[in-house]
Amino acid sequence: MNVLAIDTATPYLVLGTLSSELTLLRGRRHAETIFADIDAFLGRVKLIKQDLELIVVGEGPGSYTGLRIGAAAGMGIARALGIPLVGAATLAAVAGRGRGLVRAAISARSDHVYTALYKVSDGDLVELSNPQKIEFADLPADACLMLNQPPSGKILAALGVSAFQSGTKEIKSIYL
Repeated sequence: MNVLAIDTATPYLVLGTLSSELTLLRGRRHAETIFADIDAFLGRVKLIKQDLELIVVGEGPGSYTGLRIGAAAGMGIARALGIPLVGAATLAAVAGRGRGLVRAAISARSDHVYTALYKVSDGDLVELSNPQKIEFADLPADACLMLNQPPSGKILAALGVSAFQSGTKEIKSIYL
């Protein structure tokens, strides 16, 4: 399946397909380059937009503006092409970069983090705790910590395909 994953929940613009990904540090400037970056990425992986069958966007946690940039870009592309759009968990795509017990965490405001615990093995990612907002000082030392790391575009794409195949047809954004 030809999938394009887009995540703008963190300072990174993350793009992915099932077999390739690109991570660009954009800070708060995602909107300035997102469409040029998507076009360049698709060219690099030898896809054209008309080849796409599914758009996946990162659901966060992230800032309102950050999440909306990715969601709006994904929605625009999906509607223009007449293809489905689904959301996938940014924290899960961060955790997918590790192995074993992984705690993914993204800084929130006022010395808080959003975090969730995952079990990650080859081809399998299981959420062991729901994402929650806690104080940074209360962050458990129960697993390999992936703090403020970019999500994996390939994993985000795979999570989106799985969500689509299970009938998901929505985006559930988590705002900081």
